[in-house]
Amino acid sequence: MDDDDYVPVGEALSGLTVAPLPEGWTALGAIVLVKCFDEEGRSSWAFRRTDGLNDEELLGALTVRTDLLRRELLDAYTSDDEEDD
Repeated sequence: MDDDDYVPVGEALSGLTVAPLPEGWTALGAIVLVKCFDEEGRSSWAFRRTDGLNDEELLGALTVRTDLLRRELLDAYTSDDEEDD
């Protein structure tokens, strides 16, 4: 995607909502994974990021979020097992 292809996030994802940032925080960049229907009506995924994020920041953010999600899922799975005992 070229720099001149970027549009405001609200325009690109009209109709979608997200939880607001904490009071006093200022958004600098975003990584967005969007579940959507393609032109043939099939469920698909689209990945977008705002300009201003370099590849190292992107990889770091995705790695940390993946690790946290993996831990949350494992904790939920193991706590379900403990409740069954």
